[in-house]
Amino acid sequence: MTTRDIKIKVTGVQSVAGADDEPEVLELETRGTYSEKNGNRYIKYDEFIEDVEEPVKNLLRFDEHALQLTKRGSVNTVMLFDREKNSSVHYATPVGPICMNICTEEYHMEQSEKGIRIDIRYCIDFNNDYITDCSLNVTADYEGV
Repeated sequence: MTTRDIKIKVTGVQSVAGADDEPEVLELETRGTYSEKNGNRYIKYDEFIEDVEEPVKNLLRFDEHALQLTKRGSVNTVMLFDREKNSSVHYATPVGPICMNICTEEYHMEQSEKGIRIDIRYCIDFNNDYITDCSLNVTADYEGV
């Protein structure tokens, strides 16, 4: 298994159902590692949350068809983004657990000699009620380290 250092940018956008507010945009730029093993690709990086001392450890496991995001630390969850199936998510947060469903509408992964780009569009529902449209964009740059 080959591992290389990367510069990673993660952008998440949420549009709340029925709200006139601007979409909420969260961006994270950090360093991490990229590796490949048994046909899967992996990106690992730490995320620091305001007022929390320990970082949240993030692991992205992905291929051409789907991405699994695992978070461990003050936030614990496993989220699956796959157009072929909806997934239930149990999100353990410092303020309590949240259970929701994810419906992946679009998933696109592109890899080049410069890095990787992943674009995901999905919606979240809670108790079978639509809540929000979301997007997640991940860019991993091999040369930016």
